[in-house]
Amino acid sequence: MVKIKVDEGACVGCGSCVEDCPNDVYELDSEHGKTVVVNEKDCMACLSCHEICPSQALEHNDIPVAKRLYIDRKVNQVINKIL
Repeated sequence: MVKIKVDEGACVGCGSCVEDCPNDVYELDSEHGKTVVVNEKDCMACLSCHEICPSQALEHNDIPVAKRLYIDRKVNQVINKIL
């Protein structure tokens, strides 16, 4: 299972990761104005939240290498089509 850590010192509370996550892994804590992980088990390691975070406040651990390579290749294919 993917382990997710939010760096509260870096998080600016923009909510980009909350809006971007397809599996509702995050919520915005209105009291502290920071992102919190609420459904870590639902993370599919797409890392869209990591890519969209302007302050790079999200850290993902225990991602299988094969899965990460697949995601990188897929992302690269999409980027190459755009460029």
